Amino acid sequence: MIACRNGAATIAAAVTAARATGAPVYVVSDGSTDDTARVAAAAGAQVLALGANVGKPAALHAGYVHFRLGLAYRAVAIIDDDVLVASDFVSSALALLEDQVAIVVGHNVTWWPPERRWNLWLAKRAYSYWNYQVITRRIQSHFNVMNCISGSNSLYRVELLDVVLPQQPPYIVDDTYWLLETHRRRLGRIVYAPRAVAYLQDPTTMRDWYKQNLRWMWGTFQGIIGHRVGRMHSRFDYAYLLLMLHWLLYVAGGPLTLWLLATAGLDVGRGLLLLLGGQALWVVLAAWRLARPRLVFFLPLIILADLLYRVVMVHALVKALRHPTVDRCVWASPPRIGASDPVKA
Repeated sequence: MIACRNGAATIAAAVTAARATGAPVYVVSDGSTDDTARVAAAAGAQVLALGANVGKPAALHAGYVHFRLGLAYRAVAIIDDDVLVASDFVSSALALLEDQVAIVVGHNVTWWPPERRWNLWLAKRAYSYWNYQVITRRIQSHFNVMNCISGSNSLYRVELLDVVLPQQPPYIVDDTYWLLETHRRRLGRIVYAPRAVAYLQDPTTMRDWYKQNLRWMWGTFQGIIGHRVGRMHSRFDYAYLLLMLHWLLYVAGGPLTLWLLATAGLDVGRGLLLLLGGQALWVVLAAWRLARPRLVFFLPLIILADLLYRVVMVHALVKALRHPTVDRCVWASPPRIGASDPVKA
């Protein structure tokens, strides 16, 4: 199922890739003013066209009810309108949908086309996805303490959707709310499926990258506040406290390292060279595993973007303290472009 607003440029490719898994595809056009509904139907999806923009979670609920998915299937994969899933995405996710599992989280890969091969923000996101999924997500999945899911490409058991979809999420990120409700209400395990691959369109400008990360972290901090994360006695809360400690050290660590280097008689330029050496091994490893050798050339810029991400986190925390809830989960997505073959890209 795909909730889509004004996604005519990408919805056909998303539907075609999803249909290649062998699963039927359902699209909800969320008050689109372009040809989203017509293009999705022509690509082979069953389409529900809403007259007004209600936001992704409400649109998904409308489609879930309209198409009676909870009665027809045991699980529903929810993807975004600019996501291309691999042909074995559904089978790989279903292989992990055991009795106690409520959500199977897909594997994110940045769609990095040749014409944008030297785009810093795609390089940064490709590296960030790999770095997060190779360590943190695998550990969290093993211990059932996952703190975020991929709302753009995950599989949900219908018993869970019956509970969470009718609720209007009070946070700007709907899947943050679903994840926290799953943990708090003990609705099932959340596991990571590294073989369930999906190619995602990510921001290509600093402005869009900053805004998207700000929204994600704003929603994360809203969830921490609203669900009282870290203030209850559970494995999930203990693990999240350790994660928040890591965030604190991470945010303070970059500026503190530069300050220490500067006060020790080294200028900022030489300090950045030392930081380059510290991250070089990981970036080289990521370049090898992702089969993207050019990633190595982005190393200095990845470090600078990493410093900027610390600003994003502080900004998001302030935003969450000022606005701990939202009335509707509605936002504007970054500009999207027509998708080509992600494997060749």
